[in-house]
Amino acid sequence: MKVLYIGQYTLGTTSRMRGEALKAIIRPNIFEVIDTHVPFYKSHVLWRSFAFRYKKGPVVNRINTFVLSKLSGTYDVIWVDKAIFISPQVTKQLKSLAKRLIHYTPDTAFKGNRSKCFYRSLSFYDFVFTTKSFEKADYLKYIKKEKLMFIPQGFDKNVHYPRHTFQQKERKVLFIGLYEPSRGTVIKALLDHNIKVEVAGKNWMPFIKAQNSVNLNFLGEGLFNDAYAKAISSAHLSLGLVSKRFPELHTTRTFEIPACGTVLVTERNTETTQFFNEDEVLFFSNEEDMVDKISKLLLDDEALQQIAQKGHHRATTSGYDYQSQLLNICTHIGLSNNA
Repeated sequence: MKVLYIGQYTLGTTSRMRGEALKAIIRPNIFEVIDTHVPFYKSHVLWRSFAFRYKKGPVVNRINTFVLSKLSGTYDVIWVDKAIFISPQVTKQLKSLAKRLIHYTPDTAFKGNRSKCFYRSLSFYDFVFTTKSFEKADYLKYIKKEKLMFIPQGFDKNVHYPRHTFQQKERKVLFIGLYEPSRGTVIKALLDHNIKVEVAGKNWMPFIKAQNSVNLNFLGEGLFNDAYAKAISSAHLSLGLVSKRFPELHTTRTFEIPACGTVLVTERNTETTQFFNEDEVLFFSNEEDMVDKISKLLLDDEALQQIAQKGHHRATTSGYDYQSQLLNICTHIGLSNNA
């Protein structure tokens, strides 16, 4: 079997984690990778920003040219991860070379990351996988129902696992992710109640300077791979806050945090309550509820340890890891290492 994986293959990216998991599951004779980060990061930062904003320009052209230059004959499977920059012309070419053409994205495709390239390319895919339940109707404007499959976000069991014992953990709350005003409000509520908080991610500095709090520590703009998992594992509790820019109901953090052996603090909604039971994570309905529960839990080591253990067990035995998810995908599309 010959498989081609097209996506961001920089170490630490979830795209690479999925690619490595897919390779281990299918065990093809030939597994080729076209790393779209190669032409992307060779481009000037201003053009990269332009590409992300408008989904066109020199960077997009360079990525499509790069993909075409790396093709080598026909394939049993071509898997494209996060294809917002891949043109319909290139997608049509990929379709002509593949017995099965698959698309997967953990990101929004309609409420955010809008891409005409992607919309015009959708019809060429044999199967399309999304982690955003609120975008199903949008996808169905472009493809038939039988092509679309919803799958939850996931985690990599080779990266997201406990790195600290309970005794080694710090009595703090951690959040790793992009700053948004709603997230700043949550962090401020914790600081106002004298709770130690650590944050990492982009655009946090104005907020941090405004707080000027000894209880707030900034870990940097980027924590990836082992550094990311170690940071989560070092805290007793970590926030799995979802974005308010679109109607997101869960995120990769929803599974990565408990997989790392840390108590997940998450909003109560229709999806998070399907993934976890009440005694496996710390659910909250509003900021006051969250602060009250966290304050009490930080004083109760036994309860902290029990929730962390139960959450970890649920996350790691329910098929939320990429390896299990991709095995289910391969089964769904009739793909085996004998295809």
